[in-house]
This record gives sequence, C-alpha cells and structure tokens, in this order.
Amino acid sequence: MHPRLIVIFLEIFFATILSANRMEEIIYISFINCNDVDKEQIISEVNKVYTYKVSYIYTPVDIELAYNSLRKQYSAEKILTQLNKLLPHDAKVLVTVIDKDLYTEGFNYIFGQAWGKVSIVSIYRFKPCTQVDSLQEKNLLTERTIKTIIHEIGHCIGLPHCSNPKCVMYFSNWVGDTDRKSMNFCNKCKN
Repeated sequence: MHPRLIVIFLEIFFATILSANRMEEIIYISFINCNDVDKEQIISEVNKVYTYKVSYIYTPVDIELAYNSLRKQYSAEKILTQLNKLLPHDAKVLVTVIDKDLYTEGFNYIFGQAWGKVSIVSIYRFKPCTQVDSLQEKNLLTERTIKTIIHEIGHCIGLPHCSNPKCVMYFSNWVGDTDRKSMNFCNKCKN
C-alpha cells in the first residue's frame, strides 16, 4: 500500500474513533411548578435556536432553601448553587424554570440568571395576571419564557448582553423589553 494512502487511512480511522468517543453535549431544561407554560413548545423552540440536543430533565432542587423572608423572594444564587451540584456530565447547559419571584443583590427582581453551565428562569413576573385563564395568556407566558431561556443559555455559552433591542440577548429591564425582542440572535450575536 502506498505510504500516503496509509496516512489517509490512519487519519480517517483515528478521526472516527475520536468522534465516536466524543460525548454529545445536551441542553437540559427542567420545570418546577410551571403548569401554566407549554413545556413541549418551549423545548421545541429552544431546539430550533441551538444546534445542541435539547432534553427535559428532573432536578430535585429544594427551592425553599433559597427563600428570603425579608424580601419575600427567592435568591437566584442559592438555587444556582444547588443546580450546579446536579449538573449532568453530558450537559452543555442546565436551565431550570420556576414559578417563584427571583432576586439577586442589586436588583428588585430578575427574570433569570446564568452562572457557568447552569441558569435559572422565573415565570413569576411574566404572567399577565395572577392566574393564567386563557390560551392567549398561556401563549404570551410561554413566549416570554422561551425568550428568557434562550437568553440565559446564551450567557452560559459566553454571550454578553447586546445593545440591539430586537436581539434575544438584549437585557430585559422590564417585561416590555422581553415582549419587544425576538427569540433570535442579531447577526452580531449569531456570529
């Protein structure tokens, strides 16, 4: 056999072995007490934006350990600390969606927060009212949740906030910012 053919054969052989041993990274999404959102639609929409496999996972997090009785809110950092201990070995990102009012120091409230490979998203302030009564309200809540999940995953993979108000990576100071932006990245963030 010609030496060049042997080299090509070996390159293909080792590339095949390496790719077979490379673990597929997965975006995991969990939901805790989020009965008002369409979970299947959320996973489907996130899967359209990211090239990673998106899968549901159960995360046994004790949310009450994060409750701050003075603020009557839940500390995002305390929940993220718990989530970090539950991170699956094949996870690109783990996102947990909850129906509790979140805060972080320096903010009155937050919609979500990312920390390394874990993130938390709250649907609490996305609800158009205290109880979701109609399909229109459920759709609006689900859309806001999708945008925030995509945003927080973006932070987990290294994207900063974007100055384009239509980009999903734009910082949402209030729910109107979330409604105004799209579920997609601007060209700059996409690149």
